[in-house]
Amino acid sequence: MDNKTQLALILHLISLAVSIYFSINPEALLRGGYDLAVDGLVVARTLMIIFTLYVFVKLGEFITNKKD
Repeated sequence: MDNKTQLALILHLISLAVSIYFSINPEALLRGGYDLAVDGLVVARTLMIIFTLYVFVKLGEFITNKKD
C-alpha cells in the first residue's frame, strides 16, 4: 500500500473508533447542565449510528477495491 491509502485507512479507522465510542458512551455527548436534552441525545446517537454504518460500507468498498 502506498502512503495515501494507508493515511485514508487510518483516518477511516479513527473516525470509526470515535463514532463507536460515542455510540457506546452517549453521556459523553451531553454537556454539563443540559440533563434535560434527551431529544438531542437521541438525535446525536442516531447520527452516530448512521455514520458508523456509512464508514463500515466505505471500509468494505476500500477493502474489496484495493489493488496490490
